[in-house]
Amino acid sequence: MSLKQILRNGFLALALLCAIGTILPLYANSINLLANGSFERSIVASSSLCGPYANCMGFHNGVTGNDNIAGWQLIGKGGIDGNGQAIPGAPATILLLGYDYTEIDANTNTTLHFHPQDGLQSIDLTGEGNQRTTNGIKQTVSTTSGLGYSLTFWLGHQYSFAPGYMQGPGALALYIDGQIIGSFANFGNTIEDVHWTPFHYSFTAASDQTVVAFLNDTPAGNNYAGLDNVSLVAVPEASSLVLLGLGLVLLAALYRKRPLLG
Repeated sequence: MSLKQILRNGFLALALLCAIGTILPLYANSINLLANGSFERSIVASSSLCGPYANCMGFHNGVTGNDNIAGWQLIGKGGIDGNGQAIPGAPATILLLGYDYTEIDANTNTTLHFHPQDGLQSIDLTGEGNQRTTNGIKQTVSTTSGLGYSLTFWLGHQYSFAPGYMQGPGALALYIDGQIIGSFANFGNTIEDVHWTPFHYSFTAASDQTVVAFLNDTPAGNNYAGLDNVSLVAVPEASSLVLLGLGLVLLAALYRKRPLLG
């Protein structure tokens, strides 16, 4: 290999390293800021029960140690009295379902599945039965004021021809920093299983902390609103992308102008 080729390859390698060094911080922005976004913790044991159904774990508002799902705090008034104390024997307001959680479709006498969208577990925001619209989960994350963020989540709707799931869509209300963003609904059907639909919302952080909350908004007569694979990522600023492109252009121009060694 000639000296010219060695220098050329060395310069290209240096340019590549510079580009990678610029891109890596941008890639870091794609890391999910939410803890337990796919609800893989706490681990639901196959023997765990919610009423007669196995592979399910119920969580209760106001019950210390049972009101936090590995980073997601339960919110709402269901299951607590006027003083904020847990009501003994009240139904669970949020359910954590394992991959093998099933029920029976009474219309067909076949197995009704509740497979997650991602991983091995997912959330049912309706809780035991349908605990209506006051219940949900929230999480506070560190953000940068003025920076853009992208929130993605999957909403599940159970087969609407199965008893208990025949009235209306699976629905949730999204709140950012205590302000309602809107209601999201999923009418889709998958035979004897959950139909998952992705939703997306972009916003600019108002402070160094942002609270993301999902509340049940499913109408009575439908006892399931699935939530899974929730992700919050920072969006790289346009100026960073422009600088990256400009840097690569300048490197290319510099290389073209470099005198050749004979």
